[in-house]
Amino acid sequence: MSRNLPSGDVGSVYLRGLGPSDPTPGDIGVVVGRDGSTRERLEGLLAAARELRPRLLAEQAETEERGAYSPEMHRAFVEAGFFRVLLPKALGGFELGAEAFYQVIAEVARGCPSSAWCLCLAAGHTLTLASYWPERAQREIFGEHGYLVSPASFNGQPDVVITREERGLRVSGTWKYCSGAPYSTHFMPSFVLPPAGGGEPSIHWVVVPRSSYTVLDDWGGIIGMRGSGSHSIRVDDAFVPEHHVVEATWSSSVSGETAGSRLYGNPTYGGPFTAFAEGEIAAIVAGMGLAAVDEYERIITTSSAPWSGGAVRRGEHPVWQGKFGTALALVDSAVALSARGGQLYEELARRSVAGLEPFTAEKALRLNNLFLVAENQVWEAIEMMLRSAGSRHSADGARLQRYFRDMLATRTRTDQLDLFAVTTTQAHLGG
Repeated sequence: MSRNLPSGDVGSVYLRGLGPSDPTPGDIGVVVGRDGSTRERLEGLLAAARELRPRLLAEQAETEERGAYSPEMHRAFVEAGFFRVLLPKALGGFELGAEAFYQVIAEVARGCPSSAWCLCLAAGHTLTLASYWPERAQREIFGEHGYLVSPASFNGQPDVVITREERGLRVSGTWKYCSGAPYSTHFMPSFVLPPAGGGEPSIHWVVVPRSSYTVLDDWGGIIGMRGSGSHSIRVDDAFVPEHHVVEATWSSSVSGETAGSRLYGNPTYGGPFTAFAEGEIAAIVAGMGLAAVDEYERIITTSSAPWSGGAVRRGEHPVWQGKFGTALALVDSAVALSARGGQLYEELARRSVAGLEPFTAEKALRLNNLFLVAENQVWEAIEMMLRSAGSRHSADGARLQRYFRDMLATRTRTDQLDLFAVTTTQAHLGG
């Protein structure tokens, strides 16, 4: 049965409202499943991110050159409340959960993916701290600023030295890829620590205050994400009290209540780290995809199709209409997957906290892989748009080139689907 389509330029009907200057969201990442004050709060956060988009777009090149977004932009992020999205209400936060956080980050990334990365990987560890650290540590750490700006890193260098002392650890060393470092209030490094009484070593995380480490000026030399603030951090002989040290038993799976779910009565603070962390990257990438679609639309609606003698815009030609529509479908599905992944994280955590079923390593890995598939879809869309935009949009300084470089840098991380597909299969089959 056929549908009655509008007469005239059908493509323009369906593209209307998607332009980069449109003040409306322009995508399918709308707020769903929320009522009352929580919906109003999230809508306000998304609106704040959209209001910042012109500034973020205008400052992209400066952000790359600086290695991070500006101090003025950091103040704007703080004032907008982006660092409070995951913070418990008892500590002055909004307690909106993973889905809301991912949506906010995607909106920021639509203005500048590097800035969103710097923001996200510093603000996201609010959930980590609130979920797994004891109450005393949380009040001490969150209480200093009323929020947390904390990178984390698993990339300790050979100079890392951890020694046990009475009532804590003495920590020294350098960690690489500490995204969000320039504006950090704390740092959360991890390392393998042998147990005091013998046995198998295990991964531990600690929280170090800003006064105990140095942010090194060593970021920006890779192909993309040059403004992500992923500097190295050197910790200089810091004493970490034992209640700020946590064994990472929650990295891959959890079962039952966690410290955070007991403290705040909210299962959002009851899921494993693996199931949340890649969702941060997927949210950034989803927003990057929207940014690329915005730029591609500008290109095809303002440039002539080859061999048309200037008579036909690319956006009026079926070849570029098809590419735009395909890119939009790929990016829209990534946006939806990102939000849906946040919903699934919260529901699986709720079931675990309620004692219905554990949040197993297999579930965490499958959720992780869902996020990776979303990222792969955006890569496909951006690569296709760059190839069909024309060579000048591959030049230095061109936005589409920058998004391509940012996406390529995202895909150079070692934790890609190729790796996790194997570990997921092993978890599923018990191998």
